[in-house]
Amino acid sequence: MLLDTFSTWLRDLLEPAPIKDYGPNGLQVDAGGEVHHVVVGVTSNLELIDAAVARGSDTLVVHHGLYWGAGPHPAVGPLGRRVRALMTGGVSLFGYHLPLDGHPTLGNAVQLAAVLGATSTEPAFVHRGIPAGTIATFEDGVTPSELESRLCREVSDRTLFFAHGPTNIRRVGIVTGGAPRDAEQAATLGLDGFITGEAGEYSLATARESSIHFAACGHHRSERFGPMALARHIGSSFPNLKVEFVDVDNPA
Repeated sequence: MLLDTFSTWLRDLLEPAPIKDYGPNGLQVDAGGEVHHVVVGVTSNLELIDAAVARGSDTLVVHHGLYWGAGPHPAVGPLGRRVRALMTGGVSLFGYHLPLDGHPTLGNAVQLAAVLGATSTEPAFVHRGIPAGTIATFEDGVTPSELESRLCREVSDRTLFFAHGPTNIRRVGIVTGGAPRDAEQAATLGLDGFITGEAGEYSLATARESSIHFAACGHHRSERFGPMALARHIGSSFPNLKVEFVDVDNPA
């Protein structure tokens, strides 16, 4: 497949155009050539890039791309080493941030909700003009200890859980990654709990004073599920491509 064809397909799938994101979405490094072997991962660090090169991949798709904020970005230091590794390895890089957080079927939030056993989801928690999270409903409810157990088992055994909400949890907000302040919005919406990747110093007080459960299960580990779903979707859409999810773990 031509790189331009794959780029257009990703753009149509993830629809980044309306989003004023924290960095550019789409093709970030063009190493040339065609697409035969796609590696999908969370963050474009050198370890993941080296793993893609070692596997013989020509295309890398990540949630956290190389560039953040306004350019230009001098290719020096760690950024320079990453770009050099991509170019010398012949690996093109795509990055999709908020489009993959809030995607209605492949997004980090809805995929995490599914892993936790939610029975339905609805878009919520607007960031930069689009819903970046979801409200997950557990039809029969779940106890605080069971929700904490599921998070520790399915996401991270280092999950931080502040149990200050109701004994029967039915509706929780989910915004993966670094969104601890959205717990206040979850409380305003009348939700029973809020799940994200990172906690703030204020998160305990927010949970306690708003009578809401709060869970932080790691930025990276909360955002593996969207890339995993994307890898499966690419593979099923293009059976002729080799596609694999590669996890470079980060407990933070």
